[in-house]
Amino acid sequence: MLSITLQLAITLALAAWVGAVVLYISKAVYRLSTSHGLGDRISRYMARKTIHILGGGLVAALVPFVYTQPWMAFASAMALTGYIFYRRRKGLMAWFQEPDNAYEAHFTIMWGLVILASWFFDPSMVIGAVSALFMSVGDGVTGVVRGLRRVRGKAWSGTIAMIVVSSLIGGYFLGLEGVAAGVAASFVERINGVDDNITVPLVSFLLLLAMRYLLPAGLAHFPPRL
Repeated sequence: MLSITLQLAITLALAAWVGAVVLYISKAVYRLSTSHGLGDRISRYMARKTIHILGGGLVAALVPFVYTQPWMAFASAMALTGYIFYRRRKGLMAWFQEPDNAYEAHFTIMWGLVILASWFFDPSMVIGAVSALFMSVGDGVTGVVRGLRRVRGKAWSGTIAMIVVSSLIGGYFLGLEGVAAGVAASFVERINGVDDNITVPLVSFLLLLAMRYLLPAGLAHFPPRL
């Protein structure tokens, strides 16, 4: 178990990393994408998925190993949400923010909420971390595949990529229940008309929670690899 001081130090380091991803690395991805002819809209999409994977994904993967309580991770997510809304008012980060929606704020809010909510049921927060990873990395890989194929909407190539990645993530952390949740999240992501930054983590979290309490043995058969 890490001390609170060390947890705080890691939180500050992760905040600096996420800031670098948002302000510099994603911008470099945007420029690289436009230079390869992907166009402005798809290039913004690729930059956004870079933030999801390198920012949200990395931190989510570390949550069960670093934190004994959710408050630092949750506060960091809410601080980033506040900054996102500030930039939407004062000037868009045009390399990844869309003028007609605030889906990136939905991402940070849901990321923080599933981590926070999971702690009340499981002190390791692994259920919340896995749900956030499906949204961050699973859906992120989906977006990269679609972006490279110049497909902005839903496509089966992206869904298959998400099934593979999410199944690996879920299986590593939570065994067969995690695989099942990863596959379910991949099909939920295909639903049109609602932001998958909300549906993917929410459905994943509720499904994993239901399996823990409703299955005969719950997740006890497949303990987190912590």
